[in-house]
Amino acid sequence: MSLLHTFCVSVLIFVSVSVLYFLPSKKGLPTPPGPQGSLISGVKNLLPKTLPWETYASWAEQYHESIISFRVYNRRIVVLNDITSVRDLLEKRANIYSDRPKSWMYHEICDRKKSVFNISSTDPRHRQYRRLLHTGLGPLAVRDYWPLIQSEAETLLEGFAKSPEKYETHIRRNAAAVIMKMAFGYTVTADDPLIQDAEEASKISGWAMAPGRWLVDYIPIIRFIPSWFPGAGWKKQGEEWRVRLDKLSGVPHAWVKQQMASGGYTESFTSRHLQYPQPGIIDAERDDIVKWCAGGLYAGAADTTVSAIISFVLLMALHPEVQSRIQAELDTTVGRDMVPHASDLEHFPYLTAVLKEVLRYAPVANLALPHKVIEEDEYRGYRIPKEATIMANIWQVMAITHDPSVYPKPFTFSPDRFLSPERSSRSTSPDVQPDPRSFSFGFGRRTCPGLHFAETSMMLTLACILSRFDISLPPDTAPPSIQFTMGITRFVTDHTS
Repeated sequence: MSLLHTFCVSVLIFVSVSVLYFLPSKKGLPTPPGPQGSLISGVKNLLPKTLPWETYASWAEQYHESIISFRVYNRRIVVLNDITSVRDLLEKRANIYSDRPKSWMYHEICDRKKSVFNISSTDPRHRQYRRLLHTGLGPLAVRDYWPLIQSEAETLLEGFAKSPEKYETHIRRNAAAVIMKMAFGYTVTADDPLIQDAEEASKISGWAMAPGRWLVDYIPIIRFIPSWFPGAGWKKQGEEWRVRLDKLSGVPHAWVKQQMASGGYTESFTSRHLQYPQPGIIDAERDDIVKWCAGGLYAGAADTTVSAIISFVLLMALHPEVQSRIQAELDTTVGRDMVPHASDLEHFPYLTAVLKEVLRYAPVANLALPHKVIEEDEYRGYRIPKEATIMANIWQVMAITHDPSVYPKPFTFSPDRFLSPERSSRSTSPDVQPDPRSFSFGFGRRTCPGLHFAETSMMLTLACILSRFDISLPPDTAPPSIQFTMGITRFVTDHTS
């Protein structure tokens, strides 16, 4: 990076931070407590490269406050570490807390500003996306996909029977197969190039949105620096990612349109909405909206579903008594050795409680996708600055799913916590605890529109697995200590201590 570039960037940061610090607040209240860091970069150098949720939880404990805040360059970040603040702000005040913070690298340089999960709530497209996805994935619409989910669940069972040691591979293939068939009418094969493309797009998106990695996210004006300028390698990288992501997201959509033109296609979310209001009549704007919505289905469902089911498999091996109770419920409802159907799911209260406990004990995300507040607000005597990034810390001792004041004995796997006293196996059952599904699928107006589809798919998969198989550890194997991967989406690992 040239000296001139370094000087210009430093001046821009200093001016931005000065405005942030010295512009008077309308309310004259302090921001939530937290580490200060340096004048220029804030806490950037204090942020860990891995497990940031643990750092946020430790700061909350250090400052004796469940709401903390800190600054990275000129951006104020507020972290919510308790369920009350999450519900008060992200749900009850959703009208001002439902926007997304701007990622200039991802949104502008990579041209992904139309992405379903990252589009601004003020963009007219956001409402159109929500309407289309709710229509296509609502409770009634999900019934149309029951045969698909059922068929792929039975394929999963065949894979387990042939090679149980490859259970993770079978689970990943099942999730991809369901989503690709539902979204595009596409049947996946082993080592499918479309699946590999989708996984590559997910990785690139993660790199482009990495917090604190790209200076342009904090000093947007430098986005106008040409990619050939000394020190602007990030701009060249972003432009390369733009070309790659545009190709990756366009391939399955183009494939569906080609199949429809030939007349030999399988009906899917994409084909159904491309025929509105009548076959062959669709303008470019709606075509683009359908493309982005269908692309968001895979991005939003594949990894999260895989995470929950893999966690379930390991937890059943560690808790055979829970597994036996599920199997007894299946036997009573559908009969021994019978494969459950989606219509049976409402009759499985204990399995429902187990799914809730899996999502609580091993949440699929450590941090919820960030929100942005669109106007200055006051909460608990603190000032929440306009355009502050708001993050819900889902994991850790003081955080939502493992807060002992919300979930007694939070590190004990106990589905009974979600059962009414008359259904619980305990002699004395406590009051039913908060349903973790209320924050496993997002908050407020950013709640995942595909939650009904995801829950149906997971429930039926879990039921089918235990209707056919017993899950156990290999003989003479000591119970492993549970560890989790460190990505945005969490995956359980069986690390033996």
